[in-house]
Amino acid sequence: MELGRMRAAGRAARGTAEQAGTTATAQAPAAIGRQIGADTVAVRWQYADRDPRTHARELLRTAAAEAVGAHPAEVRIGRSASGAPQVSGAASGLLVGVSHTRGLVAVVVAGPGNRALGVGVDVEAVRPLDAIALAERWFTTVEAAWVRALPPGLRATGLLDLWTRKEAAGKALGLGLRAGGLRRPVGLPPPGTPPGSPRSLTPLPGDRLLAGGVLPGPHGYVLACAVSGAGTPPALVLVTPPGTQLPSPRPEHRRTPADGSLPSTTPPWRE
Repeated sequence: MELGRMRAAGRAARGTAEQAGTTATAQAPAAIGRQIGADTVAVRWQYADRDPRTHARELLRTAAAEAVGAHPAEVRIGRSASGAPQVSGAASGLLVGVSHTRGLVAVVVAGPGNRALGVGVDVEAVRPLDAIALAERWFTTVEAAWVRALPPGLRATGLLDLWTRKEAAGKALGLGLRAGGLRRPVGLPPPGTPPGSPRSLTPLPGDRLLAGGVLPGPHGYVLACAVSGAGTPPALVLVTPPGTQLPSPRPEHRRTPADGSLPSTTPPWRE
């Protein structure tokens, strides 16, 4: 879901992370189909220089097929009654999620037999934002103070670090940003950790059955994932970048509209 599509009153290092028994690591595309298992969550991202919704559906179809060792043509993509993305056919029963922002799409798939109840993924392009005003408008007092204390050049990334994790957590719970989702605590990065840097999925404050974290992703974006239910956090999170067979130039990051329009509310499963 794009932060820039919501209206408001006001106006990233990547790598491998390991913590609390969960490993988030980048993988070659060919490896994901062989490695995804019951305690594994797989996240894939690709640059999208055309219709992102169509691109996201194709990426989800491919990732779901790889998770069960099927051909993509055997996987059907649809939506549940609540609007959440779901797969059927050969990949029936998998938990999945989708997100897209300008120039990038990301999907998440929980392996067959996973004990999780829901998964969520969210991605945002780092761009100029009135981070302090947005944080004070939408976040808790502690979170807003953290954003305000960051160096000016890191405030937008800090805002998106929190925002994407809240969005991913809401999707994993099946609520999106309803019921005060932007006030849901997701925890601050550990002291000394740059905002937007990869961190393993760890239990979120006040809910031991909900875990989230920032994952290794492309330069200039913040990519977050969350998992809810038993077996949280998962034993392994595989993050798969695009293969060389799908080259796409890195897009220019979208700037905040001149009128300052930013979010108000969105459907709970808005990608």
